[in-house]
Amino acid sequence: MRTYLGVTASRGLAVGPVFRLDRAAPTARIAGLPELETARLNAALDLAKQELDELQAQAAPSDRDIFLFQRMLLEDKSLLEDMRGHIAEGSEAADAVEATGLQFAHRLRNVQDEYISQRSADVLDACQRVSAILDGNPRGTPILTEPSILVADSLYPSDIVGMDRNLLLGLATAAGSSQSHAAIIARTMGLPAVIQLGRDVLADCSGSMAALDADNGRLILNPDPQLLNQLEERHRCTVNLVSGDLLLRPCRTADGTRVYIMANCTAPDDIEAAMAMGAEGVGLLRSEYSLLSGTPPTEEQQYQYYKNCLLAAGGRPVTVRTFDIGEEWAPVWLRVPMGPNPALGLRGLRFCLTQPELFRMQLRALLRAAAQASLSVVFPMVGGPEEWDAAMAQVELAKEELRERGEAFRENTPFGCMIEVPSAALTADVLASHGCAFFSIGTNDLVQYTCAADRAEPEMQQYYRQENPAVSALVQAACDAAERAGIPVSVSGLTAANPYLACTHVRQGVRTLSMSSQSFAAVRSQLARLDLRVPAPGPAAPRLPARAEPALAGV
Repeated sequence: MRTYLGVTASRGLAVGPVFRLDRAAPTARIAGLPELETARLNAALDLAKQELDELQAQAAPSDRDIFLFQRMLLEDKSLLEDMRGHIAEGSEAADAVEATGLQFAHRLRNVQDEYISQRSADVLDACQRVSAILDGNPRGTPILTEPSILVADSLYPSDIVGMDRNLLLGLATAAGSSQSHAAIIARTMGLPAVIQLGRDVLADCSGSMAALDADNGRLILNPDPQLLNQLEERHRCTVNLVSGDLLLRPCRTADGTRVYIMANCTAPDDIEAAMAMGAEGVGLLRSEYSLLSGTPPTEEQQYQYYKNCLLAAGGRPVTVRTFDIGEEWAPVWLRVPMGPNPALGLRGLRFCLTQPELFRMQLRALLRAAAQASLSVVFPMVGGPEEWDAAMAQVELAKEELRERGEAFRENTPFGCMIEVPSAALTADVLASHGCAFFSIGTNDLVQYTCAADRAEPEMQQYYRQENPAVSALVQAACDAAERAGIPVSVSGLTAANPYLACTHVRQGVRTLSMSSQSFAAVRSQLARLDLRVPAPGPAAPRLPARAEPALAGV
């Protein structure tokens, strides 16, 4: 019996034989004339797009945008120009595809927005499909002959979609990210998944029986019967705890405190799936999805996208985050110079303020959509009141433009700000006094900037601590400011999806939590046992020293 420890990407337990996925090694490549290599590339691109169309048709509704994005990527002018540039310099076609894919994936991987950064896997997935076609290697989904746990170095979405789901017990990878699309698909399918187990697992796992204990982030090869019985008994207790109508009842703590469970979403399909799983609304709609085509979206296209998202929510509230893109990544049609330190460069609201026409186009579409249903707007990466005021000035200009056109819109659409950097948490009182209607605490970035640890870098994971007391103090500061101002406050991010940290947030005064729908059951189960009348065990959440209101008012 041997145990490998990793990181949980999707909770659950699976027991069965291991199926190890080995990718075909590249064949010997010899570059021909550039004209010949370009012709081979074009033919491979055409075939790859046909295969992606087939995968999109097979995929679940919530997963179809993955393959739509990959197909669009293979039509991206910048990507194709880079591939053809490598060929013109003497590269073989498959080498050119792989080099370009690695360059693009590296750019996306370093983006601080989780939705955009996880697209790096799609770039590699699409490019490896093209290079496999050029090498004459198979691209089909692995064929399982018995119920198995799939183990690989890393997994792409196309490795999973199309596989017989009755035979796929769970996923385990040597590397990977909990925000990768493969991990997200695992959560959508309800499959246990553990990542970052280390490369040694690949050498040991072939032909083994295994227990994938994703609740505790471990893969156990050849477990003994006693351990198997313990794992299965614990799993049965967990399943019984979250069964029945728990997901459909209003979420309340043991003492009766109402907590609203919302979903993080990107498109109408996953909104519908989240509503079916008991979401009470969309706490964070990532609007960057509408920018992923090769051309700028018009105001009307954005309006229809938001309108469809509101329809999918079925009248439940939806909070849309304005574009959160940075100068290290932007659509081809929005090229900007890369800064020397992308993690601390232009991002979110700061980037949008440099693109006022694009920003106001989005604001006009949002204001129009808000007239149809319950829609709120939140600005990402607000550093303080000056940036907030600049954004609201653009809102007023967008409203005036709509009035001049005679367009219907909701005049009193609520606008709030993400609390993602320490400066926003420390000036939360001022932000509220400047008209901020609500706070949405984005803990993924708040942890990153508080701990000075890039969450995209594996070697920094030991410093990226969600439970850091300094992070808790900043969350408490924002909650206290919201209470003084009488405005709502919510938390989104991985801490909201962590059952124990979710309880901490509720103790801090948070009453709305937003997360991926796959985390609903575990969080609801833990909240149902939380009694706010009983003091929390251990030290209370630290609080920052109180600031005098007169001093804040002058900031």
